[in-house]
Order: sequence, then C-alpha cells, then structure tokens
Amino acid sequence: MSYIETMRSRAEAAFTQLHRGVTELHYTQFPDHKNSGDSAIALGQAKFWKDNGITVHTTSSAGSMPRRLTTSTVPVLIQGGGNLGGLYPVLSESRYALAEQLHAETLLIQAPQSVVFPSDADRRELVRRFASRPLLRVAVRDEASYKLLRDDVADLSLSPDAVHLLGPIVAPEPTMRRLVIARTDDETTGALATAPSADWPNDPIDLRAHEWLGWRANRHPVIKPLMERTHEAWMRRAERRFAAAVNLIAQSETIVTDRLHAMLIGLQMGRRVIAIDNNNRKLSSYAETWFGDTQPLLTFEHAAQALRS
Repeated sequence: MSYIETMRSRAEAAFTQLHRGVTELHYTQFPDHKNSGDSAIALGQAKFWKDNGITVHTTSSAGSMPRRLTTSTVPVLIQGGGNLGGLYPVLSESRYALAEQLHAETLLIQAPQSVVFPSDADRRELVRRFASRPLLRVAVRDEASYKLLRDDVADLSLSPDAVHLLGPIVAPEPTMRRLVIARTDDETTGALATAPSADWPNDPIDLRAHEWLGWRANRHPVIKPLMERTHEAWMRRAERRFAAAVNLIAQSETIVTDRLHAMLIGLQMGRRVIAIDNNNRKLSSYAETWFGDTQPLLTFEHAAQALRS
C-alpha cells in the first residue's frame, strides 16, 4: 500500500472511532481565514461526513457560531488543525466558552489538533474549562500532544490530520525547481526569513469581507443570522482557499517549508519536501508519529542547509 493510501486508511479508522455513534452534528470554528492548510482540513472532514452519511446541521466560524448551539443536544464538532492549549487566545476562549455553555448532555468533539501550552497557566485553564467536561472527545495529531493530555482528557485519541482523507491531490506539472513556503506568523523560527519565499496566498476581497463580518458578528450578535448559510456555501470558501494552495505548491518540484500543511499537501501531490521545523516542533512531531521510514520524499534539514541545496 502506498504512503497516500496508508495514511488515508489510518485517518479513516481514527475518524470513525472519533465519530462513533454520531449520525448528525453541528460544525463550528470553520477556518474563515487565508490559512489554506486549515481549509484542507475542513475539506477532509467534510468528505468524511459525506462518505459516512453524517448530517451537518449548521456550519459556523468562531465569531459567527449561532446561540442555539448551546441548547442543542445534537453533537458539536470543533474544527481540527491549529493548536489546542492557548497559543491562539481568541480561538481558545471560543472553544472554552462553548465547552462551558453547551448543554450538559451534548457530546463535544475536538477534531485532531496539535497541543501547545505557552505557560502553566494556559494548561490549568484548559484543564479547568475544557478537559473537565464529561461529554468530551479530543483527538490529537502526534504522540507529544497525546502525552500532554493523556492524564487530563478521559476520551483522548491519536489521529492523523484530516488532509489525508482527501487522498491523492492532482496538480499541474511543476515549472520550477524549488519553492520556499515560509510561515510569517508567531510560529515561525525566522530561519527562512532571508530566503525569497511565499506564504499562503492572500484571500480575494469577497473572502476577506466575509471573514471581517464573521468576527464582528461575535461582538454584535444581530449580525449572526446574516452569516448563516448552507454547509455547502461555507465549504465553497474552503475549496477556493485550498485551490490557491494547490496552485502555489504545484509550481515546484521541491518544496522547502516550515508549514505542516505545505508539507502534507506537497507529499500528497508526489512532490519532494524539505521540512524545517517551526518553533513548537509541529512538523517533526507529526512525522515521527506517523511516517517512520515510509516517506522517501520527505527530509528534515536545518534551514541553512536546505537553502543551499
């Protein structure tokens, strides 16, 4: 079995376990921002739900989550990807508030995440406000994250990222030898800063406007009904962002990157990838958990070495 099929099979098994007994759900924290990797996750999750006959009643971003979710007894799933543990305070607060306000008999599912605790206080807050919820399932993407939560979350599982559920990614033939895709956010080490590089493509104006409106809806609830559209309409936004990432990565035979999803998307295209760890070892922790020696197209290097190759 190929790498792509092996990882898809592992992801399907893990997502089946995570969704055991679930036939319907509400989906929140949809990634309504330019991070194309998060859109790949959204599409992988949506494919799993469609393939397994799971009905998605509502889809919402963190800012536009409808109030009625807190009184619903239908399971609620929080978008995977990113970081659980306080690295992004706005999303953490949305997640914790949902766990506290959700109906006591409603299952809350956290789709696969990495775990990073910027401080001991952040860890205590997650335990107090999130992990203590009785009806909670949490999936994490790597062994290091699992060890951080295994004593605090009763229903904890290890799962590959949802991008693997997409299977092989078809892309045009490359037109250049090498492309550097470098983080420009707080998770960068700055090691690729001296190289000509790209990050995830900027959104067109209509997607930026929708993101802007979504965050204002969090402060002005009267806007929230304007954000409620079909699940398919939300997913079309993810498809556009994902297509932009595919077009970017497809340009090159070799991708040098410190972004986890540039690494994973590139490998699912059959491209060679030279990975540079970000500042919380997200890439190497993931590869150590899932790949072993089965991924010949992937190598890890120091930035200076990668940029010379």
